[in-house]
Amino acid sequence: MRRLMPFPLLLPVLLLLAACTDDAPPVSTDGRMIMADAHFYPTIQGSSWEYSIDTTGAGGSGSGIARSRITGIYEGDTFTYAVQVNQISFGGASEIDSLYIRQAEDGVRISSPGLQTLSGLPSIPNFPIDDIPTEFLAVPAAGSFQASWEIINIEINTIPLFPIYYRVNGSYRGLEDVDTDLRTFRDCAHIVLSIEARLPNFTNPSVPLLIDEEANFWFSRPQGLVAADGSSAIFTLLRGGIPLSATYGTTRQEVTAMDIVQPDPFCIE
Repeated sequence: MRRLMPFPLLLPVLLLLAACTDDAPPVSTDGRMIMADAHFYPTIQGSSWEYSIDTTGAGGSGSGIARSRITGIYEGDTFTYAVQVNQISFGGASEIDSLYIRQAEDGVRISSPGLQTLSGLPSIPNFPIDDIPTEFLAVPAAGSFQASWEIINIEINTIPLFPIYYRVNGSYRGLEDVDTDLRTFRDCAHIVLSIEARLPNFTNPSVPLLIDEEANFWFSRPQGLVAADGSSAIFTLLRGGIPLSATYGTTRQEVTAMDIVQPDPFCIE
């Protein structure tokens, strides 16, 4: 597996403007919403990716395959999302999850069935459920100057001298070249997602459970996610789980094949 090669951050605010391959076809909005714009993230039905997955550390080591495909659209929370279905085969087992993806003025936004469900739950006493978003910013738009952003920030201070918090944040680190076994992808947007948490430790109540984990993601225009590397806690979170352990292994996800459907320049709704 090849290593990631840093790219000089000469134009950090031009997120995704420089393509990893030739520019995508121009898209005319005509004042109406576009369902798929390959300049940010491929969302046209039929686009697909295959990734290798390698894990090490806590929980053991192993290899697997993830297959992702844009299968249609989902109407939720007043927005229209492209549906990405992911099939993960690992250790002889296979599981399926879904992501909801849409293009917004501030960039690529991602949701999930779990986050959409939370919007319909009643309020819970002493738990700030309204602080859990139904979607989050995954990749900021070009020229938005969005260097860092908050995804989740839950704080509970009902226990004296024992603050509880769970924070998930994103940050943009600039444009980099990424070497993979498939090819070199140039000028990719480097995004870091991090979790910082302090929670009760039911195994040892006198010592709080502290989580401080992060993972790196590289997005190419117009191919989407081409590589990811870092704490398995972040991958668990993105697949709908809630990381609640003290230690985590690492996960490397790298694209091995793709079939991206390009937008029609006049494909408008």
